[in-house]
Amino acid sequence: MKKSAYIVCALMILSCLLFLPQIVAAQAGKPIKIGVIADKTGGLAAYGYSHEKVLRTAAKLTNEKGGINGRPVELFVEDTETKPSVGALKFRKLVETDGVDFVIDSNMSGVAVACAPIAKELKTPYFPSASATEISGDKGNRYVFQMCTNIREEVKGTAKWAVENLGKKWVVVVVNYAWGWSNQEDFTKYITENGGQVLEAIRVPLGTSDWLPYLKGKIPKEADAVYLAAFGSDFLSALRDIHAVRPDIKKLGAVYALASHDPAKLGPAAEGTYCITSYPTYLSGLDTPFNKQYRELIGVDPEGIEKGTGTRFVLAYNWAVWEAFFALKNAIEKVKWQDKKDTPKVIEALEGMELKESLEFPQGSATIRAQDHLIQTGLYIEQVDKGVIKVVARIPAADAVYPPIADFLKEPF
Repeated sequence: MKKSAYIVCALMILSCLLFLPQIVAAQAGKPIKIGVIADKTGGLAAYGYSHEKVLRTAAKLTNEKGGINGRPVELFVEDTETKPSVGALKFRKLVETDGVDFVIDSNMSGVAVACAPIAKELKTPYFPSASATEISGDKGNRYVFQMCTNIREEVKGTAKWAVENLGKKWVVVVVNYAWGWSNQEDFTKYITENGGQVLEAIRVPLGTSDWLPYLKGKIPKEADAVYLAAFGSDFLSALRDIHAVRPDIKKLGAVYALASHDPAKLGPAAEGTYCITSYPTYLSGLDTPFNKQYRELIGVDPEGIEKGTGTRFVLAYNWAVWEAFFALKNAIEKVKWQDKKDTPKVIEALEGMELKESLEFPQGSATIRAQDHLIQTGLYIEQVDKGVIKVVARIPAADAVYPPIADFLKEPF
């Protein structure tokens, strides 16, 4: 009997050895599934369209070069409708029904905040392209990576410049949801620290077409400038009505507020408006070989117009979803990820990762801070000048750095 048992074991070992190459080959050909929650309809539809296109380009480029560790990348795209509740449901669908291994996107902070705890629950790394400070703070966790600059970085980096160049007395006007609240809180903090003062803070419901009832009588005569945190049509309505109330006041838009607009068509209300950005609208603002190649791949001309459609391409955080994809790719390759049991190794590889300027990281060299998973990189100030957006200042990454709010390294997997 003992001899028979030895024979059976030997046959089993032999069988495993014979079939191991086929098993490995089958695993190697199995797609790596990446979910995309793009804001394809609703208030940020233009952003969702552009982010999906960029990620499809990244996946295509990767698959043409043999995939990741010899495995093809397969994208599964869902529409958040720019609604937190919908985004959360779509995140669950991608993981629980479609079986995705990682999730990227949502430009809306409300969606990102709603999805962050689900990412932890389902043990699925998530890379939102939303900039609310809380995402790498008390609303984040070890499964969430904020690969775009966040509001605290943006306003800390630019506050000194704003006080020195635009004025000391400010009014803050924001849309009334998480992203707007973060802008109000952080801008007030850092303007004050740099010797400025916020005289008034105004919150306006998302989707408001008439801003005058919120602005009339609320902008003090002594105010030098307005900090405006609004996107899309909200931004246009706000510019128009601020100009009607105080045509002389200087205006600074929050990150990418100008991103979806043709500056030549904005008219007098936008002329002279400044805007924070972490990626210049025109190639001339970041004229490097890698950025030029990146823009060619995603089909955008030097002025930010989409080739083939002739419409302005929303470049807001496109670099961030592109770079999230390739940071993830590099981490998967480094740890030789096979399936979800290896996900903690991927997270550890991303924590503290250095991103070297390249086609994969065209925005420039950066670091993913280990403690809070927030990218550390530089910023720009753009201005509308005679219908053209020009870079008027560059902010080094060091000026935007602040102490981590959270330490996700302490969290178990």
